[in-house]
Amino acid sequence: MSTSTLISHFRQASKQALPKISSLLLAPTLLTRTASPLLISKRALTSTALKRISAAVPGVNPLRQYSTPSLTIQNEKTNVNQAPALATAAQDESMSESASPSEKQEKRISEIKDAKLIFNQAFKNVQDIHGRENMKFPKEIIWLMGAPGSGKGTHTPAILRARGITNPSISMSSLLATPECKELINKGMMVSDGKVVENLLHALLDCEPEVGVLVDGFPRSEVQVECLKLFHERMHELRKEFKHTPLKDFFPRPTFRICVLYVDEEISVSRQLMRGKLIQEHNAQVMRSGKGEIKEERVTDFDEMLIRARYQIFKDHYSCLLKLSKIFPFHLINAVGSIDSVMRIILKEFEYQSSLELEHDTYEAISHIPLATKIGIHARQDLIRRLEHYCETEPEIFSKAVRFIDQEVSPMIARHAISGQALVRSDNTILSDPKIVEVVISILSERGYAVTMDERVHETPKRVDPKTFEIILERSHVYALNVRFPQHHIQPLEQKF
Repeated sequence: MSTSTLISHFRQASKQALPKISSLLLAPTLLTRTASPLLISKRALTSTALKRISAAVPGVNPLRQYSTPSLTIQNEKTNVNQAPALATAAQDESMSESASPSEKQEKRISEIKDAKLIFNQAFKNVQDIHGRENMKFPKEIIWLMGAPGSGKGTHTPAILRARGITNPSISMSSLLATPECKELINKGMMVSDGKVVENLLHALLDCEPEVGVLVDGFPRSEVQVECLKLFHERMHELRKEFKHTPLKDFFPRPTFRICVLYVDEEISVSRQLMRGKLIQEHNAQVMRSGKGEIKEERVTDFDEMLIRARYQIFKDHYSCLLKLSKIFPFHLINAVGSIDSVMRIILKEFEYQSSLELEHDTYEAISHIPLATKIGIHARQDLIRRLEHYCETEPEIFSKAVRFIDQEVSPMIARHAISGQALVRSDNTILSDPKIVEVVISILSERGYAVTMDERVHETPKRVDPKTFEIILERSHVYALNVRFPQHHIQPLEQKF
């Protein structure tokens, strides 16, 4: 068959195939959330779509097929900032199976070198705009990731409350929804890691640095993980540079926390399908009544295959974050339970920890002082040991303490039984003996009372020395025991007429 005949046959097959290809590309199962020319390019075709095309048009045999469905799946909140990770997903997967350990190490070194170039250029671009002395980033930054359906939007306020953060959270999807980024997407191009980092640095500089900030959706790739490490190092460099200047308070020691909200795949699927169903019901009600606002219906809330592909993307991102778990505090939150139970876990996880938040020298200087939350762990055993010791080895002191309680403390406690507090004042000289005081407090503590003791010295003028005219004072000691116990509540009877 001649060349001209082949060309003629190919043109005829193409004319027959184009209408069918267009109808398949516009099918609901292939649409993503944002319509753009990117959707009709080859890279937007999944293996499922290509099989449909081949079946519909036998004469068309695509030259290149993408076997990774995740290449067409967009994140719940963003379709841009995960692009670098998605673009290399197929290559990374094939390499992990066939590459030797040395090749993997070389790839890792290459990624680190690329990250340094990307971060240094992005940081320089931002610094040229703001100035070196104005690179004042928040002291505490929480980097939040979450499985699809884990409730990031629901639980973010709880995380902010737990850490006392009043800055609005930074969503990477919102940062990358700029006209410049959208233009790149519309041209079928990806937003580079450098642009992602640069936009993030600008957003961090817009925050109040004293109260911290939460970043939702970063890092999402190997290169971004390396950039995060470099950013932490750069903040330490800035702190060292300005430490002995009037600006030192604006460059504190940085605190990075990695937080991941986790649910397993089946729960993720069921939650997203339920969310899609509820949104459809809501929108139908709005259409019928004309009241309320239409909510966005996400394609990924209706197709189980897409949902599972999104979950796989989350797992890939999580494996990147694990490399940070040995460097920064890593909070893995079980988000499977109810909203209230998950919030309790978050509040517990993000409790104040002085070893993480104080400067090293400051912490070392005060760390020997026991924590209030741990001071009572062995207090019960120590109390029993003290009482047994005095009863067996010093019975006279023990007897004096018991007698003092019977004669002076118990009557006052009985008199103030309803109030839950009794103040016992005594000038009994036996309380000048520290051992008796220790036994008195130990006995009352063992019986369930909370006791504090205060010693006061009263000076009373008695006479004047006729030679020196010095006023001679007489001193007396008064001991005050503040005894607290559970208050008894009396419910008043209602009068009936």
